[in-house]
Amino acid sequence: MSAERWFERCNEILESIRTTQLEPIRQAARLIAEAAQSGGALHFYDTGHCSREPIHRAGGLCMFRRLHFDFTIETHAGPRRADQVGQRHEELRHPTDEQLAQVGVQRSDLAPGDVIIVNSVSGKAPLPIEVALAAQRLGAKVVGITSITYSRAVQSQHSSGKRLCEVADVMIDNCSVGGDAVLNMEGVDTGVAPTSGVAFCYIIWAIVAESVAQMRALGLHPHVYRSINVPGGEEFNARAEAAYRETGV
Repeated sequence: MSAERWFERCNEILESIRTTQLEPIRQAARLIAEAAQSGGALHFYDTGHCSREPIHRAGGLCMFRRLHFDFTIETHAGPRRADQVGQRHEELRHPTDEQLAQVGVQRSDLAPGDVIIVNSVSGKAPLPIEVALAAQRLGAKVVGITSITYSRAVQSQHSSGKRLCEVADVMIDNCSVGGDAVLNMEGVDTGVAPTSGVAFCYIIWAIVAESVAQMRALGLHPHVYRSINVPGGEEFNARAEAAYRETGV
Protein backbone atom coordinates (compact mmCIF):
# COMPACT_ATOMS: atom_id res chain seq x y z
CA MET A 1 0.00 0.00 0.00
CA SER A 2 2.66 2.54 1.01
CA ALA A 3 4.87 1.55 -1.92
CA GLU A 4 1.92 2.11 -4.26
CA ARG A 5 1.30 5.55 -2.74
CA TRP A 6 4.95 6.37 -3.27
CA PHE A 7 4.75 5.32 -6.91
CA GLU A 8 1.63 7.43 -7.38
CA ARG A 9 3.21 10.54 -5.86
CA CYS A 10 6.35 10.09 -7.93
CA ASN A 11 4.27 9.67 -11.07
CA GLU A 12 2.43 12.91 -10.27
CA ILE A 13 5.67 14.82 -9.76
CA LEU A 14 7.34 13.43 -12.87
CA GLU A 15 4.24 14.24 -14.92
CA SER A 16 4.30 17.77 -13.53
CA ILE A 17 7.94 18.13 -14.58
CA ARG A 18 7.16 16.77 -18.04
CA THR A 19 4.26 19.13 -18.61
CA THR A 20 5.65 22.32 -17.03
CA GLN A 21 9.45 22.19 -17.26
CA LEU A 22 10.14 21.16 -20.83
CA GLU A 23 10.86 24.71 -21.99
CA PRO A 24 13.48 25.53 -19.32
CA ILE A 25 15.04 22.10 -19.93
CA ARG A 26 15.33 23.02 -23.61
CA GLN A 27 16.78 26.41 -22.65
CA ALA A 28 19.39 24.70 -20.47
CA ALA A 29 20.28 22.33 -23.31
CA ARG A 30 20.60 25.28 -25.68
CA LEU A 31 23.09 26.97 -23.35
CA ILE A 32 25.10 23.74 -23.13
CA ALA A 33 25.12 23.23 -26.91
CA GLU A 34 26.17 26.84 -27.49
CA ALA A 35 28.92 26.51 -24.89
CA ALA A 36 30.19 23.35 -26.58
CA GLN A 37 30.15 25.05 -29.97
CA SER A 38 32.26 27.95 -28.67
CA GLY A 39 34.73 25.78 -26.73
CA GLY A 40 33.10 26.19 -23.33
CA ALA A 41 32.79 23.56 -20.62
CA LEU A 42 29.93 22.04 -18.63
CA HIS A 43 30.22 21.95 -14.83
CA PHE A 44 28.01 20.51 -12.11
CA TYR A 45 27.72 21.50 -8.46
CA ASP A 46 25.70 19.83 -5.71
CA THR A 47 26.71 19.19 -2.11
CA GLY A 48 23.88 16.72 -1.50
CA HIS A 49 22.80 13.22 -2.44
CA CYS A 50 22.93 13.86 -6.21
CA SER A 51 26.51 15.11 -6.25
CA ARG A 52 27.81 12.37 -8.55
CA GLU A 53 24.70 11.32 -10.49
CA PRO A 54 25.69 12.73 -13.92
CA ILE A 55 29.44 12.12 -13.62
CA HIS A 56 31.06 9.28 -15.61
CA ARG A 57 27.72 7.57 -16.22
CA ALA A 58 26.87 5.29 -19.12
CA GLY A 59 24.94 7.45 -21.57
CA GLY A 60 26.30 10.62 -19.95
CA LEU A 61 28.39 13.37 -21.50
CA CYS A 62 32.17 13.27 -21.25
CA MET A 63 32.07 17.07 -20.96
CA PHE A 64 30.33 16.90 -17.55
CA ARG A 65 32.80 18.03 -14.88
CA ARG A 66 32.03 18.04 -11.15
CA LEU A 67 32.93 21.15 -9.18
CA HIS A 68 34.08 20.18 -5.70
CA PHE A 69 36.09 22.05 -3.10
CA ASP A 70 36.75 22.19 0.62
CA PHE A 71 39.04 24.13 2.91
CA THR A 72 40.79 22.46 5.81
CA ILE A 73 43.80 23.55 7.82
CA GLU A 74 45.35 21.29 10.45
CA THR A 75 48.05 22.94 12.53
CA HIS A 76 48.95 23.53 16.17
CA ALA A 77 50.48 26.64 17.70
CA GLY A 78 52.86 26.53 20.61
CA PRO A 79 50.93 26.72 23.90
CA ARG A 80 52.39 30.15 24.74
CA ARG A 81 51.48 31.55 21.32
CA ALA A 82 48.04 30.01 20.81
CA ASP A 83 46.02 33.16 21.52
CA GLN A 84 48.21 35.37 19.36
CA VAL A 85 48.19 33.02 16.38
CA GLY A 86 44.53 32.17 16.83
CA GLN A 87 43.44 35.80 16.53
CA ARG A 88 45.50 36.26 13.38
CA HIS A 89 44.08 33.26 11.57
CA GLU A 90 40.56 32.98 12.98
CA GLU A 91 38.82 34.29 9.87
CA LEU A 92 40.88 32.17 7.47
CA ARG A 93 40.61 29.07 9.63
CA HIS A 94 36.82 29.24 9.73
CA PRO A 95 35.65 30.77 6.44
CA THR A 96 31.94 31.31 5.89
CA ASP A 97 30.17 29.22 3.26
CA GLU A 98 30.04 32.26 1.01
CA GLN A 99 33.77 32.87 1.35
CA LEU A 100 34.46 29.21 0.67
CA ALA A 101 32.28 29.29 -2.46
CA GLN A 102 34.00 32.44 -3.72
CA VAL A 103 37.46 30.92 -3.34
CA GLY A 104 36.31 27.59 -4.78
CA VAL A 105 34.88 29.16 -7.92
CA GLN A 106 37.73 31.65 -8.37
CA ARG A 107 40.31 28.85 -8.22
CA SER A 108 38.29 26.46 -10.37
CA ASP A 109 38.52 26.09 -14.14
CA LEU A 110 35.23 27.90 -14.71
CA ALA A 111 35.60 30.40 -17.53
CA PRO A 112 33.46 32.91 -19.46
CA GLY A 113 31.07 31.09 -21.77
CA ASP A 114 30.92 27.96 -19.62
CA VAL A 115 27.71 26.51 -18.16
CA ILE A 116 27.31 25.27 -14.60
CA ILE A 117 24.32 23.30 -13.34
CA VAL A 118 23.67 23.98 -9.65
CA ASN A 119 21.32 21.68 -7.74
CA SER A 120 19.80 22.61 -4.37
CA VAL A 121 16.51 21.11 -3.19
CA SER A 122 15.37 24.07 -1.07
CA GLY A 123 17.52 26.67 -2.83
CA LYS A 124 18.22 28.54 0.41
CA ALA A 125 21.74 27.41 1.41
CA PRO A 126 24.54 29.96 0.97
CA LEU A 127 27.01 27.58 -0.73
CA PRO A 128 25.04 26.81 -3.92
CA ILE A 129 23.72 30.36 -4.14
CA GLU A 130 27.20 31.87 -3.90
CA VAL A 131 28.56 29.30 -6.36
CA ALA A 132 25.90 30.50 -8.82
CA LEU A 133 26.64 34.19 -8.22
CA ALA A 134 30.42 33.72 -8.35
CA ALA A 135 30.11 31.73 -11.58
CA GLN A 136 28.03 34.52 -13.13
CA ARG A 137 30.65 37.08 -12.10
CA LEU A 138 33.17 35.03 -14.07
CA GLY A 139 30.90 35.13 -17.12
CA ALA A 140 29.44 31.62 -16.90
CA LYS A 141 25.75 30.78 -17.30
CA VAL A 142 23.92 29.11 -14.41
CA VAL A 143 21.21 26.47 -14.69
CA GLY A 144 19.50 26.00 -11.34
CA ILE A 145 17.50 22.95 -10.28
CA THR A 146 15.39 23.38 -7.15
CA SER A 147 11.88 23.09 -5.72
CA ILE A 148 10.05 26.37 -6.24
CA THR A 149 7.38 25.37 -3.71
CA TYR A 150 10.03 24.55 -1.11
CA SER A 151 11.97 27.75 -1.83
CA ARG A 152 8.93 29.94 -1.37
CA ALA A 153 8.36 28.46 2.07
CA VAL A 154 11.86 29.17 3.43
CA GLN A 155 14.14 32.15 3.92
CA SER A 156 17.47 32.39 2.17
CA GLN A 157 20.57 31.95 4.31
CA HIS A 158 22.64 33.92 1.80
CA SER A 159 23.66 37.47 2.71
CA SER A 160 21.87 38.82 -0.37
CA GLY A 161 18.56 37.40 0.84
CA LYS A 162 18.14 35.69 -2.53
CA ARG A 163 17.42 32.04 -3.22
CA LEU A 164 18.79 29.92 -6.06
CA CYS A 165 15.58 30.31 -8.05
CA GLU A 166 16.10 34.08 -7.97
CA VAL A 167 19.67 34.13 -9.30
CA ALA A 168 19.93 31.34 -11.91
CA ASP A 169 19.92 32.25 -15.61
CA VAL A 170 17.66 29.24 -16.29
CA MET A 171 15.56 27.80 -13.48
CA ILE A 172 14.15 24.27 -13.53
CA ASP A 173 11.58 23.30 -10.91
CA ASN A 174 11.90 19.76 -9.57
CA CYS A 175 8.23 20.06 -8.49
CA SER A 176 8.92 18.51 -5.07
CA VAL A 177 6.93 19.55 -2.01
CA GLY A 178 8.18 21.61 0.91
CA GLY A 179 10.19 19.33 3.18
CA ASP A 180 10.67 16.95 0.23
CA ALA A 181 9.12 13.81 1.82
CA VAL A 182 5.65 13.05 0.46
CA LEU A 183 4.09 10.27 2.56
CA ASN A 184 2.31 10.78 5.88
CA MET A 185 2.24 7.53 7.82
CA GLU A 186 0.50 6.64 11.06
CA GLY A 187 2.83 6.61 14.04
CA VAL A 188 5.57 8.52 12.23
CA ASP A 189 6.00 12.15 13.25
CA THR A 190 7.50 13.40 9.99
CA GLY A 191 7.14 12.79 6.27
CA VAL A 192 8.52 9.64 4.67
CA ALA A 193 10.16 9.12 1.26
CA PRO A 194 11.59 12.22 -0.48
CA THR A 195 11.13 12.77 -4.20
CA SER A 196 13.87 15.26 -5.07
CA GLY A 197 16.38 12.55 -6.01
CA VAL A 198 14.00 10.89 -8.45
CA ALA A 199 13.05 14.30 -9.83
CA PHE A 200 16.67 15.34 -10.25
CA CYS A 201 17.54 12.20 -12.20
CA TYR A 202 14.49 12.73 -14.42
CA ILE A 203 15.55 16.32 -15.12
CA ILE A 204 19.30 15.88 -15.54
CA TRP A 205 18.98 13.08 -18.07
CA ALA A 206 16.33 15.03 -19.96
CA ILE A 207 18.83 17.89 -20.14
CA VAL A 208 21.53 15.52 -21.39
CA ALA A 209 19.26 13.97 -24.03
CA GLU A 210 18.17 17.38 -25.29
CA SER A 211 21.76 18.71 -25.20
CA VAL A 212 23.01 15.85 -27.35
CA ALA A 213 20.19 16.47 -29.85
CA GLN A 214 20.93 20.20 -29.99
CA MET A 215 24.68 19.65 -30.35
CA ARG A 216 24.03 17.27 -33.25
CA ALA A 217 21.80 19.92 -34.83
CA LEU A 218 24.79 22.28 -34.68
CA GLY A 219 26.95 19.70 -36.43
CA LEU A 220 28.86 18.74 -33.28
CA HIS A 221 29.77 15.21 -32.23
CA PRO A 222 29.25 14.96 -28.46
CA HIS A 223 31.22 12.20 -26.77
CA VAL A 224 29.18 9.95 -24.51
CA TYR A 225 30.21 7.25 -22.06
CA ARG A 226 29.41 3.58 -22.68
CA SER A 227 28.80 1.14 -19.83
CA ILE A 228 32.04 -0.42 -18.62
CA ASN A 229 30.08 -3.63 -18.04
CA VAL A 230 29.67 -4.37 -21.74
CA PRO A 231 32.49 -5.82 -23.86
CA GLY A 232 34.93 -3.12 -24.92
CA GLY A 233 33.28 -0.52 -22.68
CA GLU A 234 36.45 0.66 -20.95
CA GLU A 235 38.35 0.94 -24.21
CA PHE A 236 35.45 2.84 -25.80
CA ASN A 237 35.40 5.31 -22.90
CA ALA A 238 39.15 5.83 -23.06
CA ARG A 239 38.84 6.76 -26.74
CA ALA A 240 35.83 8.99 -26.01
CA GLU A 241 37.68 10.87 -23.25
CA ALA A 242 40.74 11.31 -25.46
CA ALA A 243 38.55 12.68 -28.24
CA TYR A 244 36.79 14.98 -25.77
CA ARG A 245 40.15 16.40 -24.65
CA GLU A 246 40.87 17.26 -28.28
CA THR A 247 37.46 18.61 -29.28
CA GLY A 248 35.93 19.82 -25.98
CA VAL A 249 32.60 18.23 -26.92
